[in-house]
Amino acid sequence: MYIFRHLIVTLAIFILMPSHAVFGQASADFYTPEDEKTASRDYKGAEAEYTKAIKRDPTDAKAYNNRGALRLTLGERNGALADYQQAIALNPRYAEAYYNYGVALGEGGDFSGAIVALTKALELNPRLITIYFNRGVAKEKSGDQEGALADYTKAIELTVDNADAYNNRGVTRSKLGDRKGAISDLLQAVNGYFKNGWHKAEKGDAKGAIADYTKAISISSTYADAYSNRGNAKNALGDKEGAMGDYSKAIELNPKHAVAYNNRAFLKTALGDRAGALADYTKAIEGNADSADPYFRRGLAQSIFGEYQKAEADYSKAIKLNPSFALAYLNRGNARLKLDDKEGALADYSRAIACDPKNADAYFNRGFVKAAQKDVAGAMTDYTKAIESDPHYAKAYYARGFAKSELGDERGAIADMQQAARSGSGSAQAFLKQKGIGW
Repeated sequence: MYIFRHLIVTLAIFILMPSHAVFGQASADFYTPEDEKTASRDYKGAEAEYTKAIKRDPTDAKAYNNRGALRLTLGERNGALADYQQAIALNPRYAEAYYNYGVALGEGGDFSGAIVALTKALELNPRLITIYFNRGVAKEKSGDQEGALADYTKAIELTVDNADAYNNRGVTRSKLGDRKGAISDLLQAVNGYFKNGWHKAEKGDAKGAIADYTKAISISSTYADAYSNRGNAKNALGDKEGAMGDYSKAIELNPKHAVAYNNRAFLKTALGDRAGALADYTKAIEGNADSADPYFRRGLAQSIFGEYQKAEADYSKAIKLNPSFALAYLNRGNARLKLDDKEGALADYSRAIACDPKNADAYFNRGFVKAAQKDVAGAMTDYTKAIESDPHYAKAYYARGFAKSELGDERGAIADMQQAARSGSGSAQAFLKQKGIGW
């Protein structure tokens, strides 16, 4: 399990960069069936649908605008420009078409034309607040730094945590000689990109998170947390080498970065690097000796590598620091079971349950030990508790089925085996198949 660390960035080394976002994306008023293809990223298919819509009704300004947005996405800028011009000709008060026309002009380097089109869009619809950012870019590119500054400021006033606007305003302020203002804005931009990356990672958008962390790093090249979190996102996409590089960079920048050591150790464990993983966990402990978590994580690694006595010792240290650490009790119980300390394991599973009464694994494991000790009734009770905590716990149904069979409840045993099979247990499926029973 990876830890995403959310901190306010401290003053670091800033590199003044060009605008991260040159122009915002063109927008479209999508509607079925074309919007379905757009939502599925079948842009060519959606473009074809809009072409059909235009043939059916050549006066449909919205269809031209939307096809223009798709064409711009597909890199067909000239086609997009033609579509926006036609949409405007059909509806001279179509603010969104003017906005998109301005974006397309700006992307082609016609900044003066972009400013005119975006200003017209704003006159027609003052609620299109993204215009300020895009017009600011056009003004900056055309040399009007004061005008760009005003537009970026307006964009920041209208949208909270607008990292792109802060970044661009910081660059503009630097050009105007306002170093203090530039640094203040770049700090805001770095924080904004970092927070955006964190939120995207939480939602499972690893690619988006990487993009935002990279933006933060491009401004503040010593931001260790951004490297560490970008490593998590890269690892989530299967880029082990890239993740390792980012964790190492975070550690290079902050040799006491316990989270980066933890994350690099986790990755090294997955790659089978026993010595490297344990060394990193030890470093994490040194940097955060009062925390139970790094001891727990090192214990997990020791268990994976078969060092159960050392794992037991690490779990014990974690428990000493956090006496309510249910997972530490559970895993220490597992280590003790491997060391043939069944009574110690039972005691630990019971403590895990006391700390977390809905811990299905602790109930199941305690039931497993009871079954091994011939306490079939006690085992069945624990398996039932595990199922109550997790109604899809296939192993618990399977084990309870055998327990019921030993107690003479064959009908109940078959019912549990069938439920285990439906929950994905291959062993239960094979058992039932052998007996000619379906599920």
